[in-house]
Amino acid sequence: MYKDVLRSIEGIATFPIIALMLFLGFFIAMLIYLFKKDKSHWDEAARLPLETDESIQTLDTRKNESI
Repeated sequence: MYKDVLRSIEGIATFPIIALMLFLGFFIAMLIYLFKKDKSHWDEAARLPLETDESIQTLDTRKNESI
């Protein structure tokens, strides 16, 4: 039943192609974004789970002072 409904829609074959292009575009954009980030960004992100609330607040004040 579903096969007959989908076969009757004209141009239905373009939708999977559009979905694939959107997925690939998003995936490639994310790869570019991730590779362009500084090493300092990744070092700071790696330290976040290990920090206490006080050390996070001191990091925030250091960032505000440098701006």
